[in-house]
Amino acid sequence: MLSATIRKSLEKARKYFDSGKVLHSMQIYHRLISEYPSFVEAYIELAFIYIKLGKENSAEKLLRKAYELEPNNEEVLFMLGNICLRSKRFDEAIKFYIPLLSLDYPVVHYNLGLAYYHKGNYLEAEAEFKKVLKLDPDFPKAFESLGEILIKLGNYKEAIDYLQRGIKREPYNYTLYHLLAISYWNLGELNEAKRAIETAIDLEPNKAVLWEICGEISLELGEIEEAERYFNRAIQLDGSLVDSFINLGLIYKYRGDNNEADKFFNEALRIDPNAKFKIDEKLKLLKNG
Repeated sequence: MLSATIRKSLEKARKYFDSGKVLHSMQIYHRLISEYPSFVEAYIELAFIYIKLGKENSAEKLLRKAYELEPNNEEVLFMLGNICLRSKRFDEAIKFYIPLLSLDYPVVHYNLGLAYYHKGNYLEAEAEFKKVLKLDPDFPKAFESLGEILIKLGNYKEAIDYLQRGIKREPYNYTLYHLLAISYWNLGELNEAKRAIETAIDLEPNKAVLWEICGEISLELGEIEEAERYFNRAIQLDGSLVDSFINLGLIYKYRGDNNEADKFFNEALRIDPNAKFKIDEKLKLLKNG
């Protein structure tokens, strides 16, 4: 049980922080830690302030001290896991999250899934994201994260199922339609893929990659003029999209306009000198097709 002195200092520190007097608040927390070095709550709340200030190294030092004092403290474990996740120390993040799994907090499973995902452990990530959705079907980004994992695993039909469920909950989330288009595309269901990517464009018209994907799908459907329009819009939005320049070059090559085709190929090579292999491969396909 907290002493009256500690409780009063905590209340004062919190009040200062809430009123924007951050330095005054931090001074009290530092004094508490100095006078009561085993009082973990002070470490946690001061670490929270450091995180808010963007000083994660300072926050981590405090939290590691708190971890030494109370290695099973849930807040300490979660905050350390989050810091490690953000700093791409995924093995450490996993170490801190795992003791929290029995609590069945959706955010713990989600963050653990992200750590597994970034390590390339897709099956483990899939399992964690599915747990998130069982615990909270409305958890932000869970459907798109799971959809992305299932696409990487080649489970396109399952991805479509989850993405469609996500769309019912978030009908204006363009990323869900983007991933849905990729899933249909990989299954060869081009008309469905095009409908999905066009919806994504309607929702987020300034995302260049969506226009590029729509161009690619249109090309496969044999809709040359539409594909050209999509690729042109893509490079208007982002002049570094190598594939859009290459595809525009292919369209002009197909039409027999070699001069215009070379302009687009040269621009692709200017952006990425390694694009030559891709250009040569696509020209072979055009010739053999």
